[in-house]
Amino acid sequence: MARWSDGALDAPQVPSSAVTRDRWGAPQWFGVGLCLLAWALRLFPFFESPLHPDEALYGYWGLLVGGGRDPWLIRPAVYKPPFLPYLIAVLQLVLGRAAFVPRIPGLMAGVAAVPLVGALARGLYRDVWTGVSAAAALTVFPFAVAFSGSAFPDSLMVTLGLAACAAAARQRGDWTGLLVGTSFATKQTGLVWLPAAVGILLATSRDRAGALRALLLGFAVPTAVTFAWDGLRVVQGGHSFWSVGVVGYGGLRLIWPHEVWPRLRTWLELAASLLDSPAMVTVLVLGGAVLFGEGLMRRRRTRDGFSDVLLTVFCVTYVCLHWLIAFPTWRRYLLPVIPPAAVLLGRFARRVGTSMAPDQGLPGRGALAAMVLVVVLLVPAVEASAGWSSGAEDRSVYAGVDEVTRFLSNLDEGSVVYHHWLGWHYHYALFDAPVYLAYWPTPAWLARDVQVFGSRDPRYVAFPPWESSDRVRAVLTEVGYRLEPVLASAGEGERPFIVYHIAACEAE
Repeated sequence: MARWSDGALDAPQVPSSAVTRDRWGAPQWFGVGLCLLAWALRLFPFFESPLHPDEALYGYWGLLVGGGRDPWLIRPAVYKPPFLPYLIAVLQLVLGRAAFVPRIPGLMAGVAAVPLVGALARGLYRDVWTGVSAAAALTVFPFAVAFSGSAFPDSLMVTLGLAACAAAARQRGDWTGLLVGTSFATKQTGLVWLPAAVGILLATSRDRAGALRALLLGFAVPTAVTFAWDGLRVVQGGHSFWSVGVVGYGGLRLIWPHEVWPRLRTWLELAASLLDSPAMVTVLVLGGAVLFGEGLMRRRRTRDGFSDVLLTVFCVTYVCLHWLIAFPTWRRYLLPVIPPAAVLLGRFARRVGTSMAPDQGLPGRGALAAMVLVVVLLVPAVEASAGWSSGAEDRSVYAGVDEVTRFLSNLDEGSVVYHHWLGWHYHYALFDAPVYLAYWPTPAWLARDVQVFGSRDPRYVAFPPWESSDRVRAVLTEVGYRLEPVLASAGEGERPFIVYHIAACEAE
């Protein structure tokens, strides 16, 4: 155990039950069970959840790359780094263009995060059952379940950053830098993992200067590739993903004074929904506060105390940055706090379980905290998997859109499909369909276009459940056309998606 006490921080004596074992035992088999449970919970949203517009957009980028139509992604307003679109393109070339294919990286990342968070907790606290408890917390973390089976880049970005922190806990500066850089190459927010990984690496390494050099070198490789790709796009007439992303956010700025309390209230409400259990949220907040307080109050610095403080500061700082900088208040932006929150929850549960039932070498006692976490959070996790949790709301409103795209893909060649809300879904699902997509900015523009060209080709327009067709119906009537319903989706909402054929009014 000398290698643990030679780092920047002193380490307390570790009980014999926590010593790393090469052979497989109860912790390893428990971990296998957690991975299988994580896979099962994440399969339903992976296959059954309707595509969010952003997911469809990332799939469309992959088709542009893999199909050779725009391999450098010059024409679309790309606002993300290149790793995910090109990964999706490879998967589409191998597996086809099914709607679930862009979600494969998110699913694999969500499952891989379970052993990774266990490895991080085990590396930080030198206790195998603390690692198992952290893995158990992430396995049934409702928020993680809801978003793992998605095509958003957040899940992959978080898992890569988590892997970087786990590598740092093992004093692997080269892999730490490479993984943080790849996290950034997946989404710009991946940069938030850099200070956390650096802190862990410096606290665990004996050769701090060498570890830091290795980290920076590893980080430079994917970062240089990312900006080289972006530079080549700009030279060919494209726009930098960095500038497009900033403009898309409305410009990164500090919030105005009148935004302080509304944004704080919104982010706190979103944070309170992470576990879909007020009692467990309370346990997480109080447990984190206790661990943070103890880490600061100890006279003798220890690895455990430093880790508690670092993880808590990471979570609080991340939320404060999203509160005070004018980022959109989107639920999935909280995903990076889930792994450190799972570590803190697992550590606190492990400490409470040990105090109530000391291990004493008896089988099963070490797994007490992990089993309690699974039992308590299993029902919210199943609800999140089924799409009933607050974390699934962003996608559930699009239930039925797949029926719309299937119908439109079978239209006669040359049919015109007008779109205003569902353009990204159409560009992905109708990529090779023999239809023409036309964006209509206003009802008046749509009426004018139909009036001029309506007699040439069949024309269709779809309305989502949250939009009324009354205004369009009124202006079309004025130019001699009407909306003729041809499809109503069987979605789960009270109102369906409705597809209309734009037909000429019959002469009286």
